[in-house]
Amino acid sequence: MPANLQKVAIGAAICYGVYKYVNNPLVKSAAVGVLGLIVAKQLPFVKDSVA
Repeated sequence: MPANLQKVAIGAAICYGVYKYVNNPLVKSAAVGVLGLIVAKQLPFVKDSVA
């Protein structure tokens, strides 16, 4: 597994675990937002726009 994909997979797994096992809706929405940012950092046409 490439190192970059491994980092993305670990971040996605952490966000999934938070979303699945935490009952607070604010924390769940934060996990979805962080996962969206992780995915956006990988897309070539969005990567330059995301700080």
